[in-house]
Amino acid sequence: MSESPAYRAAKAAHSVDHLFGSRALRMPGTYLGAVAFPHPRVGPWHYWWQAHLLDALVDAAARERLAGHHDRAARLRSRAHHLLRGMAVRSGGRVTNNLFFDDMAWLALALGRLREEDLEATGTCGKDVLSAGSSLMSRLDSGCDSNLGGGTWWNTTRDYKNTAATAPTALALLRTHRVAEARDHLNWLFDTLWDEERGAFLDGIRLVAAGSGTETTAVDRALYSYNSGPVLGAVLELAELTEDPGGRQLWSDRAAAIVHGAAEQFTEEDPLGSPVLRAHGGGDGGLFMGILARYLGQAAASSLVGPEARNLARELVEETARALWDGRREFDPTEDFSTPGPQRHEGQTVAVFSPEPARHSNEVQRVGAPVELGTQVQAWTVLEAAARLA
Repeated sequence: MSESPAYRAAKAAHSVDHLFGSRALRMPGTYLGAVAFPHPRVGPWHYWWQAHLLDALVDAAARERLAGHHDRAARLRSRAHHLLRGMAVRSGGRVTNNLFFDDMAWLALALGRLREEDLEATGTCGKDVLSAGSSLMSRLDSGCDSNLGGGTWWNTTRDYKNTAATAPTALALLRTHRVAEARDHLNWLFDTLWDEERGAFLDGIRLVAAGSGTETTAVDRALYSYNSGPVLGAVLELAELTEDPGGRQLWSDRAAAIVHGAAEQFTEEDPLGSPVLRAHGGGDGGLFMGILARYLGQAAASSLVGPEARNLARELVEETARALWDGRREFDPTEDFSTPGPQRHEGQTVAVFSPEPARHSNEVQRVGAPVELGTQVQAWTVLEAAARLA
């Protein structure tokens, strides 16, 4: 009998925790995900990877709570709070980012979900989450202005406004009840960066030169899967909040268009001939496909999306999750990770997932080579999305 989607998601959660979990600067009461396994002695700091790790912890906590496993859910929520503390310790006592507004928007979204999960489970919310969320939203506000017609700057250099910053900011604004501002952000995205022919969002618009009251701009026409994800989520949530039937239909139609565009632009066939989401390699790209899958799962569960798009979103999430599971490398963590070939599974195993769903982990990742946190959080996110649909 095949394992259930909930079992698979729990295996991913356990594996990421076991392989990557660590303390921030060895301080008790903190938690961080190491950037790679085996852990490097010295490594870069990926703030936004930690934000998506926190999001995945909230996914797992909600899954365990809904299954009636309240002790497990409580441990996962505690882990998420320790991660927030760990990020602050690693960042010199603050949760904000000195450079990138999109990074802060991702963390704001994760903290908003942690707040809701705390309230569902306990009826209360910690001051750490409220304080961090307030600081992040204040910084995001500083990245939004009317230059180039609207949207959010990518970073504090303020020469590039892009989908990656504007979309999660719009979603964060919606979830803090600033609906009009969120609608303005989304309208700017569709007016400025939506490629209707390809059904996806262009990356951004750059300020090349300014002077004498004129500006010269250049549009980056690259397509990345993660840009479609948070716009889809924001469009769905705005549709739910729109009372006017015509307006609600507009946003619902836009959600369906994003789903169909994702199926056209960001998929490939796996060895079984099934369509799965196409990934963007490692590094920061190692999270892109997982972000899209999160919001495709939201579309698959939404009654506001027509049945064709809803079923398509479900198929993409479930087939990608199945391919990731089939392509995992599972091993006994007490054995030498660098040992090639099959290993005996004595006790609880851990799994390493492929950064490319259409290819087996053993094919993509040389046995014994370091595995990146981002690609594993991505797989975990996809498996959690499939578990929610089940």
